[in-house]
Amino acid sequence: MKTEIIAGKPWPEALKREWEALLSASRFQNPFLTPAWNEIWLKHFGNSLQTMIILFRAVGGDLLALGAFSSLNGKEGKKGLALWGSADVCDYRDLIISSGQEEETCRELARFFGMGSWDFLELNGISEFSPTIQVLPPLMRSFGFRVVQEVEEISVYLKLPSTWERFLEELSAKDRHELRRKIRRLEREAKFEFSETEGNPFVPERMEAFFTLHRKSGKDKAEFMTPAMVEFFRELSIRYQEKGWLNLSFLKVEEKDAAAFLSFDFQGTEYVYNSGYDPQFGRFSPGIILSSQCIRRAIEKGMTHFNFLRGREDYKYNLGGKEEKIYRIRVEKP
Repeated sequence: MKTEIIAGKPWPEALKREWEALLSASRFQNPFLTPAWNEIWLKHFGNSLQTMIILFRAVGGDLLALGAFSSLNGKEGKKGLALWGSADVCDYRDLIISSGQEEETCRELARFFGMGSWDFLELNGISEFSPTIQVLPPLMRSFGFRVVQEVEEISVYLKLPSTWERFLEELSAKDRHELRRKIRRLEREAKFEFSETEGNPFVPERMEAFFTLHRKSGKDKAEFMTPAMVEFFRELSIRYQEKGWLNLSFLKVEEKDAAAFLSFDFQGTEYVYNSGYDPQFGRFSPGIILSSQCIRRAIEKGMTHFNFLRGREDYKYNLGGKEEKIYRIRVEKP
């Protein structure tokens, strides 16, 4: 295995194609690891970064792995490398490694790091289900490096059954009763409908409706959705809709938008990226109702998982969510 460095941007189209093929051959995949995602994130938030993509190739030239890093200045003048991305918008980060090449890639990364002038290496956003958390820390320790790994955040996910009825059966008696009660109340007291953009031409006006609901949800969300963030969401939504990954789902109550979910369909999993709701419809629990509808749709489409992503909000657990640990790994030279 040999390393190759791609510095700066734009990236060659051939590299993007190799990247996509590599991701499809890896054991851990999600929409935050695609070249499209990384390209958009860098454009909106990473212009000031000194970036490098480390390519790990076979002797014959085939791409076996890659890591997207930026230079990082630490305390006391120490210099490091870190996977680029930011926790506020990047739920996962990782090395991208072809299945079966995990140990050799991490070994080559250890050699590369050891020979360089960096003092530390940081990998944030690493899922407990990623091979990286299993292979990298012990291997780095075997090279004599100090390694600290800690839980950075919790993500919540569902492993989907084959039918909606089975999903309901798997909920606790209390949660099943509460969900049915909320659905019956909405059916009894209001006119409502669900809509989605999946498979339809992109409609910018519906993204504006999403932004409106997002800001209405609370002060923290209103502050999060800055003009720069709006532009990031707009471009991300357009690009992901072009690739067939975007779901923009709405619950209307009395012909008004009551709740919205922006989610991604990727490799059999629906990822709920962000959401919003109008508090004036709070008595109908529109977020929970829309969540349940999206879960039902995912089941009917034959998807295997439903990922609420980061955050420990109660409704995720009330719908049967299980916890996934997201790790931060820091490697230091002795």
